[in-house]
Amino acid sequence: MSRSGSGAELLHASAVCVAERAVLITGPAGAGKTTLALEMIALGAGLVADDRVLADRGDDGRVWLAPPGRMAGLAEVRGFGMIRLGHRPRSVLALVADLGRPEPERLPPRRECVIAGIACPLILCEGRPGLAGVLVTLLRAEAWLGPEFLPGR
Repeated sequence: MSRSGSGAELLHASAVCVAERAVLITGPAGAGKTTLALEMIALGAGLVADDRVLADRGDDGRVWLAPPGRMAGLAEVRGFGMIRLGHRPRSVLALVADLGRPEPERLPPRRECVIAGIACPLILCEGRPGLAGVLVTLLRAEAWLGPEFLPGR
């Protein structure tokens, strides 16, 4: 993670959105960030940025994600090369999906990470099947209540 000239953090990640709610996809090189982004795009999400994402704290107290200028609309597809896609110039961060760590709990506690100085919801996703559909559904949901709202808790 580094700072761009504009004060935004430059993250090694990908980001896709549904409407204006985005998921930041993080993880080590080769973890499948672009593959997951493309699977989500096939389900109706829109590309924000691939491989490098600018994260900036807005005046509204939210984290805004955007592509670095020259990489806007480009995605590097391992084994195929570069492709150009339509993209969103920016979107609000709704959650972070970490492809580098598995979730050990069936109903995990709420997790957070800090992006651009703001605590954001975090889900651990390494090895999770059907992840693209789950993430698109979470972005479309009116509210992500979490396991603490289950009956009996």
